[in-house]
Amino acid sequence: MTEKDKEGFRAIDVGPVTLGYRLASTRAGFSIPRRLIYPKGAYILNMIRMMMWDNETQDAAFKKLMHDFVQTHSNRPATTEDFKLAVENHMGPSMNLTGDGKMDWFFDEYVYGTSLPAEKFSFTFSNASDGSIALSFKLEQSGVDARFRMTIPIYIELPDGGIFRVGSVPLTGNTTFENQTVLRGLKTRPKRAMINYYHDVLCNQN
Repeated sequence: MTEKDKEGFRAIDVGPVTLGYRLASTRAGFSIPRRLIYPKGAYILNMIRMMMWDNETQDAAFKKLMHDFVQTHSNRPATTEDFKLAVENHMGPSMNLTGDGKMDWFFDEYVYGTSLPAEKFSFTFSNASDGSIALSFKLEQSGVDARFRMTIPIYIELPDGGIFRVGSVPLTGNTTFENQTVLRGLKTRPKRAMINYYHDVLCNQN
């Protein structure tokens, strides 16, 4: 998606995934649809999956969404808007970034649009006043317009190699967010903290 073809175009920049094979041209190249439709379509589904992910129930909510969508539209046509409505019917509170119970913000950015944010993450571990381990982090988002919204999950890698999701940070526009969270219950300092561990967000990551 982000590699230039022989004509010098990146598939992700040429147009939204909804245009499909109509994006092919002598100017941008005829490989554009193939390099966009399947990779980005799959990535969009994974982004929705990871927005619905829970440390305890894991993929249960996403599986229910997909099951209901297939069952509802079995043996009849389904549109992009039908799928958006299905997502809205199953979305969790953390996905309601505009407060209206709609997923227009996400579909406008990644399905009907060509957004590709840049995310930069840095962190340090320290000891909190009660002796618990604290994670201080800085998250910078750039390369987007003022209306762009996204939630960025933060993970830690435990000493035994296990991965645990600490939480998610909602960001709007080109912005920087800094915070500290206490990792109560941990006796040993984690190996590292990171974002996008499960390819949660389609972005350029620094």
